[in-house]
Amino acid sequence: MLEVKGLIKRYGHKEVLKGVNFKINQGETVAIMGPSGCGKSTTIRCLNRLTEPDDGKVIFKGLSIMELPEDRLLNWRKEVGFVFQKFNLIDRLTVLENVMLPLIKSGLKAEDLKERAILSLKKVRMEEEIDSYPNELSGGQKQRIGIARALIVEPSLMLLDEPTASLDPILVKEVLEVIENLTRKKDKIVIIVTHEVSFALKVADIILLMNNGVVVERGTPEDIFENPISEVGRRYKELLDYY
Repeated sequence: MLEVKGLIKRYGHKEVLKGVNFKINQGETVAIMGPSGCGKSTTIRCLNRLTEPDDGKVIFKGLSIMELPEDRLLNWRKEVGFVFQKFNLIDRLTVLENVMLPLIKSGLKAEDLKERAILSLKKVRMEEEIDSYPNELSGGQKQRIGIARALIVEPSLMLLDEPTASLDPILVKEVLEVIENLTRKKDKIVIIVTHEVSFALKVADIILLMNNGVVVERGTPEDIFENPISEVGRRYKELLDYY
């Protein structure tokens, strides 16, 4: 289980997170949604302390993540996969080398490391591009490489921060299909920050709606989009009704 209690983050005098609270059970896929600037990306980055919160608790499988010293935090992150908005691939490395990067210092033998990287690439249908470089790939392919890189650690917690935000709309579908396949196994917690309403309806077990730095509504996609209780939820329902 992942439990978040009273998460607060300030930038100067601006309080971006004002006390975020939620619980997620093992195997659940959760979509965090809400208007731009509401704190979605800050929340997901605080979960593994890529962004350090100013207050609050993150508890994963009984472990208090905020209390971990640097060495133990780095060790814990080995079971967390993170997919960035803007790919964060290293241009001078091949696809295979980019995917292997999280485990370079793991002590695995070279052949075992390569085998795991290729397995991850197969999961995102990119195994034929192992010798390519990022500048030879489309945006959708780059993001699929980013997902493979997150999967190589065999994470029990998978975090995706607006994984289609940097993509041309034509390329969004291929990335969403890969993510949908990942959510089917129910072997990990998956948290996705997204604006893709139809995708959230399809894959999410739970939707967290945020506004002004707090969670304003939590529920199944059907509850949120059919019978919203928050203003943000009502806006999403109007959007769906419009289409």
